[in-house]
Amino acid sequence: CCNRNKRSIVVDYTTHDGQVIIKKLMAQSDVFVENLKPGTLKKYKLDYENIKSSNEELIFASLSGYGQDGPYSKQGAYDVPLSAEGGLMGITGPVDGEPVKVGVALTDICSGLYLYSSIVAALYHRTKTGLGQQIDVSMFSTQLSMLVNVASNYLNSGIIAKPLGSSHLSIVPYQAFKTSDAYVVIAANNDSQFYDLSEAVGWPWLPSNPMFSTNELRVENSEELLKHLTERFAEETTEYWVDIASSFSFTAAPINNIQEAFEHPQAIHSDIVKTVHNEVDDVDIKVVGHPVKFNGKDPNNYTAPPVLGQHTISILQDLGYSDEEIRVLQKKNIIQSAT
Repeated sequence: CCNRNKRSIVVDYTTHDGQVIIKKLMAQSDVFVENLKPGTLKKYKLDYENIKSSNEELIFASLSGYGQDGPYSKQGAYDVPLSAEGGLMGITGPVDGEPVKVGVALTDICSGLYLYSSIVAALYHRTKTGLGQQIDVSMFSTQLSMLVNVASNYLNSGIIAKPLGSSHLSIVPYQAFKTSDAYVVIAANNDSQFYDLSEAVGWPWLPSNPMFSTNELRVENSEELLKHLTERFAEETTEYWVDIASSFSFTAAPINNIQEAFEHPQAIHSDIVKTVHNEVDDVDIKVVGHPVKFNGKDPNNYTAPPVLGQHTISILQDLGYSDEEIRVLQKKNIIQSAT
């Protein structure tokens, strides 16, 4: 979850002494990550071109709104505006409705994942060459890459996608339906699954209808098919449809709220919620653990998200600063410490 397993140091990099601290950190680091407007660090000679000579093995990872160059590179950027400008909000929300943002900062998150995977690739490259490199991750480019099949449809067929609610442009049925007590999401991804769905709703003759016998025909005649399915799903509860789907190949899922998601039997089985101790405030807090297991094992070495500046002094001590030097830096407001 956010900021777990990190140490926190606060340094004013606009000052000479602050720049010395940053350079010392860079000199002994494998990876340096920065998320500032392009050109900001160059003003203080902390950019890759000025730093690489002192540590040729350094992976200098830059994450920005539009990348290190180009007509928009100097503009600030945030998740929602970029999701709008990069096309995501243009395909999200109800049909003919107002624009809707995704429930979490998906463009931010995916940009971070691209940054992470690029860092891993650069580290592997370094094992072969002994050299570091600068990585340039653009949130705008990330958002365009996230359009996946929607992008392919436009680039190759000129199809400009629009918001479809919960439905799918090229698979029917693949969406949420109102039930007698809530909603259920149904996914019948191929003809075989549609045959099973027809059995489950009590209409085994449905696939023999020439309007619905293939997915291509179901897409073409989706309005007629969905009208009948909407009526049928509304006759039973969500639990009924989820239970009956477990005996067939199609998928049915409830739309859970956050509490229901974390109380899901699989979430409990995977032990994804971890309790960590915040030493500064002396409290336990819960965080979401890593979703990946290695050889069947959880990394399970979690530390609490730090308070801002929690480790400033210990990191400076690791860099060789004396207690007196640290006091001077504090007095000059070049560093801040939470302890």
